[in-house]
Amino acid sequence: MKKFLLLSVVFGSLFMGCTENNPSFSGATSETTNGIAVVVLDDANRPLAQANVTLFTKTDLSAVETSISDSAGTAKFEKSSEACAGGNCFVEGIAGADSSLMSWSSLSLTENSAPSKISLLPSSSLMLRTGAGDSSLENLFANLRLESTPYIAKRSGDEYVFAHVPAGLFNVVAGDSTVAEVTLEPGAVADTLVRLPGVTREFVFEDFEDGDSLNNIAKVYPNYGWYYIAKDGATLLKPDSTKGFAAAIESESGRGKVLSMQFVPGDSGYVLLGTHLGLDTGYYDLSGLTAIRLTVNGDCEFDVALEHYREVLDNNFHKSLWNVKVAEGWREVVLRPGKEMLDDDSYQVAWSEISKEIGFFSIFIKSGSYLKIDQIVFEGIDGVAP
Repeated sequence: MKKFLLLSVVFGSLFMGCTENNPSFSGATSETTNGIAVVVLDDANRPLAQANVTLFTKTDLSAVETSISDSAGTAKFEKSSEACAGGNCFVEGIAGADSSLMSWSSLSLTENSAPSKISLLPSSSLMLRTGAGDSSLENLFANLRLESTPYIAKRSGDEYVFAHVPAGLFNVVAGDSTVAEVTLEPGAVADTLVRLPGVTREFVFEDFEDGDSLNNIAKVYPNYGWYYIAKDGATLLKPDSTKGFAAAIESESGRGKVLSMQFVPGDSGYVLLGTHLGLDTGYYDLSGLTAIRLTVNGDCEFDVALEHYREVLDNNFHKSLWNVKVAEGWREVVLRPGKEMLDDDSYQVAWSEISKEIGFFSIFIKSGSYLKIDQIVFEGIDGVAP
């Protein structure tokens, strides 16, 4: 299983059976002679007033009682001791405009002790995409839910959006099936693809596992494949610019083979990593593309471009360009048509203008010292034909 900083996903079928998973969150409350009390803190460990705190039963996730925290951050529940006996409840905390702070945890009651504490952290959002074509939408469930929580996302097209959910570890469930396991960090905006056999449309453009210089389109229509160039004072440290592309491929524990580059961009230089889509003068219709997904690790900033096949002037091509800033640690980057940068002076155009005639995939590295790429996926496309 591949791990990402913001999100790790274990995929399964929407139509298989599920196993129960209780969120492994800490925190909760104490039971007193006057009922149940919870002290609510913010992410700086300060008492938080005016937080909505609700107790839910674990049996059917129905709301038992809601309380508002006072100036000391204390929320009191006078009627819930019996319903929540034996740890039979979850506790939810929500505060801030648009549910900006949230918490979800099991309720652990203790006798004759001071109230326990829960910390409300910046809420996360989660978008799950299926990559389904229009003809497959009828096979998708109407909604997905986070197991052992009241949080549900309705289907919109081939997507499901959880706009505000607490940070933590959750199973995503469709019907009776667990389809993903997600780990959401506080304030994370997570966007991932749930791969469903026979439903999801995607094309693995490159995963580097074969160690050769050809992308997965060029294998069918061979030509130049991958190349790299240091421009305008930039320096390639790894691989040496005199070596072939295979010198940039290395094995990494737990990931298989990955592309690994080290460089010095200089004051105004850049490193170009590029590839023809298999034919020198041909082009490919990628108008069905819904996203480019790259699994990356590095400390750099770079631009990703899909370029028209026909030269405009002096080896320049009209291109759709997306900017990426990479932090250390493996993560998935998602680039979507409609979010590209536009600059006529640099031949950057809207995706709709060139999407039917794409000849090159390019990465322009402008800063930092290293970049690793595990795979590049074209979402929304089953395969590619000229």
